[in-house]
Amino acid sequence: MITIPALVILVLMGYWQVQRLQWKAELIRELEIRGAAPAIPLPTDPRIPADDLVFREVVVTGRYMHEAELHLLNRVRDGMPGINIVTPLVRTDGGGILMVNRGWAPMDWPGTPITGYGGEPVTIEVTGVVRIPESPGWLTPGNEPEKNAWYYIDLVDMAAAAGVFPFTDYYIFATGEKNLSDVAAPWLAPDPNEWRIDLPNNHLTYAITWFSLAGVLLVVYAVYHTRRRGADDG
Repeated sequence: MITIPALVILVLMGYWQVQRLQWKAELIRELEIRGAAPAIPLPTDPRIPADDLVFREVVVTGRYMHEAELHLLNRVRDGMPGINIVTPLVRTDGGGILMVNRGWAPMDWPGTPITGYGGEPVTIEVTGVVRIPESPGWLTPGNEPEKNAWYYIDLVDMAAAAGVFPFTDYYIFATGEKNLSDVAAPWLAPDPNEWRIDLPNNHLTYAITWFSLAGVLLVVYAVYHTRRRGADDG
């Protein structure tokens, strides 16, 4: 008799999805609170866990290593295929080096000029959101560092390709840049990222599905035994 164990499993799966629903709703609320808070200076201490900073809007100042620019492929904006520009940022406050996703650029992106119009490195104030790299999906191609072809963010491999140490386990999803130098900044820059919290919360649908399957199984079980009992009485 497998009906009862199967019914128990379906009910437990539904209950687990209800718990996941509550957890996801609380997470979204927390992230919305973090996202609505004013931008803070990015801490310089690399020992601060990324979980304490993730989805916080921060401000950090530094100089881009444009010579180590990395290309994140398969990025689409307004129906146009392109890339995202990921560039190491050498912080001016002694906080080490960060990877910054600067935004979208077309496929024929020629690269950002390394220095300003005066021939000097440009100091940039970056505003953005702290992000933790997501694991690649099943269909995501493998990164090809030798071709500067990146399909997902891998901070360790990207740091190695750029010739820097991976000082942090997070990166900055830049939403704006401001030139702080006396020299004019290069005119060529990617389109800034647009930030929004877009976490799916489908656990209610999953819970209803599991509970519905349990209900169907219970009905089938009841109908089967009702008919069997009737046949035995006849």
